[in-house]
Amino acid sequence: MCGRFYIDDETAREIEKIARKIDHKTAKTGDVHPSEPALILRADHDDMVAEVLRWGYESARKNTLIFNARSETVRQRPMFRYDYETHRCLIPADKFYEWKDTGERKKEKYEFFVPEGILYLAGIYHKDPEGDRFSILTREAEGCMTGIHSRMPLILYQEDMERWLFSEAEAGKLLDNHFADLQRKKSEADGYRQMSLF
Repeated sequence: MCGRFYIDDETAREIEKIARKIDHKTAKTGDVHPSEPALILRADHDDMVAEVLRWGYESARKNTLIFNARSETVRQRPMFRYDYETHRCLIPADKFYEWKDTGERKKEKYEFFVPEGILYLAGIYHKDPEGDRFSILTREAEGCMTGIHSRMPLILYQEDMERWLFSEAEAGKLLDNHFADLQRKKSEADGYRQMSLF
């Protein structure tokens, strides 16, 4: 997890109030899938800026995207270590989705959210000559994610945003952050078969 998230126009406007500098490229709103452009927040010297990057690192096999990175190993894995040290980001979302395998052909779809709030998913981004890309960090599932999927996004509270973006030492303390406010509800099945790359 995470294989799809949702952002609406109102959330994008809220992010414009937080970030000092806005990249005015158009980010996708609605359901965002791997390979699509999405709004992220990152550090630019002493400022927090918003810009649009594509979701998913390209792997050595060009037909595969790495759209998640494990928080437990992000500091050790060569593919992610440098980006964790220097290119941390946050991905704002209204909600994200996960599908529970019930043994049936279609999986049960669930939405995860905070009432009247924004989720800040911890991530890293990679500088690429063909366009920068980001990946969402995941952790072992807890709380209302338990029993739905074994992994969940690493979610940070708004008060932890600057710690994550501006300080590697502080970011390290947040790699196992517990986010107690997450809620879930069962959603209409849409036939989408979740694939996870951990």
